[in-house]
Amino acid sequence: MIDSTLKVPIVKFEDSKMNNLDEDIIVEYPLKVILNDVDIGTLLCTPYNLYELIVGFIKNKGYIEKFKDIDALKIDKESRVAIVNTHDKRIKTEKLGISKSDININIEKIYKIMERNLTYSSLFKDTGGVHSVSIFDDNKELIICEDVARHNAMDKAIGYCIINDISLEDKIVVVSGRISQEMMLKAVNNNIPIVVSKSAPTNLSIELAKKLNITLIGFVRGRRMNIYANEHRIIIK
Repeated sequence: MIDSTLKVPIVKFEDSKMNNLDEDIIVEYPLKVILNDVDIGTLLCTPYNLYELIVGFIKNKGYIEKFKDIDALKIDKESRVAIVNTHDKRIKTEKLGISKSDININIEKIYKIMERNLTYSSLFKDTGGVHSVSIFDDNKELIICEDVARHNAMDKAIGYCIINDISLEDKIVVVSGRISQEMMLKAVNNNIPIVVSKSAPTNLSIELAKKLNITLIGFVRGRRMNIYANEHRIIIK
């Protein structure tokens, strides 16, 4: 078992006072991914939900479409290597499709699920060093994942759904961090129609959301938020 946090000695200044103490620091864990005998990169991640991380990562890279496309997946935590074999060795190139989902969500639910996403994390409370990504079915939480990198947390959450054969076409993804084009593409490639973030989107993520009929919401803090694309899915009562 590899710990997600590590205690390190620090010198802390507060109100002009200096104290020597130990503080919990988030662990950054390098995990090399070998796919069909080819090294496809090293993920710098938080060392839990690694199985879900690898499944989500190779799905979002186009190496698989479904969990059954994987022949074998083995993670050696001590050597920090994940070995994956798939049926088809080719990358799946999918056209980015327009979301046809007619899902909608009440604005009050958006506030509630963001609060749940942000207050869930004991890792964040202990270290301040992780992002969280959750997937909701209406207001029902399916999975919350954390990682030192927000794109890894997204891969973990998506990987969980791939493993459990959960369709994402009518789900909501909730993110604690910035929505870049990379994050939006992960939503697009899994047909997720609503993306909600505590933080800001980039211009490219907004353009992509508008083009593909994805509802993009940012800066959800307390009882305020910004809708950047496709507000027709938001119900205000």
